[in-house]
Amino acid sequence: MLTLADKLLALLIVLGLPLRAWFGMRRLKVAAPGDVAALRPRLWQRAILSQWILVALVLAVWLANHRSPLSLGLGLKPTAGLVGVMVGVVSIVIIVLRQRGAVDTDADIRRRIRDRLAPVERLMPRAGSDFRLFAALACTAGLCEEFLFRGYLAWIAGWVLPFPVAPAAQALVFGLCHAYQGWRGIILTTFAGAFLTAMVLVTGSLWPSIIIHALMDLHAGDLARRVFPRDDPPGMTEPGAA
Repeated sequence: MLTLADKLLALLIVLGLPLRAWFGMRRLKVAAPGDVAALRPRLWQRAILSQWILVALVLAVWLANHRSPLSLGLGLKPTAGLVGVMVGVVSIVIIVLRQRGAVDTDADIRRRIRDRLAPVERLMPRAGSDFRLFAALACTAGLCEEFLFRGYLAWIAGWVLPFPVAPAAQALVFGLCHAYQGWRGIILTTFAGAFLTAMVLVTGSLWPSIIIHALMDLHAGDLARRVFPRDDPPGMTEPGAA
């Protein structure tokens, strides 16, 4: 049964996360080029903190109402669907690792990657930035966003909408929460949300979608640091500056 706390938390997730991302991206867009390298990691840190705070609040409400963690998809049972998904994930990772070298040698591939990541270019890591912090952000997004969207919000949607509509609505909300990436980003993340929702339905667990989500973000960050210009060293000024 939904409580008032559940409704307030759902509202906080659906409005709070996208607003934080929207204003953070706006700050990056208007920042002077020389300030971006210092601003970017601060926004990463705030994103990590905000997502873990929301997860902690959800867990507090969940446990206070004596609900089982298994209802959020935190269980993991060896099923044919789980085995199939994990085999597919491992295969894709192997293929991606083998193709990484082409990014450094093929100018056309590099151009296409830059075009694809252009809406979030200033948010992405690059050579000279702290990729370890970005990796922490990617892993946080994988775990926390899957818990919040494919777990908690999917559970709430199941209370108010019929089955075919509930997962679709949750995927759409996930896409809209990425409005800071523009319309193309909304569409792509909606499809990504639908794909990850399908993974949860097939496997009966959040863990495969958590792994896939984190790997997708890590892969995007690795591509970004290979194709975008290197961050200037701290304290470096533009030519001619006093």
